[in-house]
Amino acid sequence: MKYFLLEVDAEKNWYELDDDNYANRQIALDEFNEFHISCLEDWLAEGEISEMEIEDWKEEGWFFNLTKEEFENLWQSIIKKYEKQWKKVKKRYPIGTIVRGINSYIYPQGTIITGEDFLAVYTGDDPFYLHKEVCYKVISYDEINMWLVVV
Repeated sequence: MKYFLLEVDAEKNWYELDDDNYANRQIALDEFNEFHISCLEDWLAEGEISEMEIEDWKEEGWFFNLTKEEFENLWQSIIKKYEKQWKKVKKRYPIGTIVRGINSYIYPQGTIITGEDFLAVYTGDDPFYLHKEVCYKVISYDEINMWLVVV
């Protein structure tokens, strides 16, 4: 994994990239000083981030390497305020529960399903149709992203 901060003007974006240079998690601080995190919003870089882009950002002075610990500390500090809500979601949707939601977007982790009061990730082989209502069974929990894992 690679971790870095991209700071352009008043906006900051912290990235966790996998070995193929796709963002797994992202944190943004916008010009209004509001945080956005990819586990709760559709806020993740689309597609591969090329080495050429990174080199360009370095030349502009926008790119700063981070350690995993620095990224994790920020991530945990932001999601901390959602812990009670996440516990309620897990209690309401125990493993084996059938959930209904809408195919919302695709992340490297899978298709993100938006439910009434939850987000879930589906990694199966069903075709993806944007805005299609779907039903899946909860098989586990993604604690890092606070998602139900469904099939």
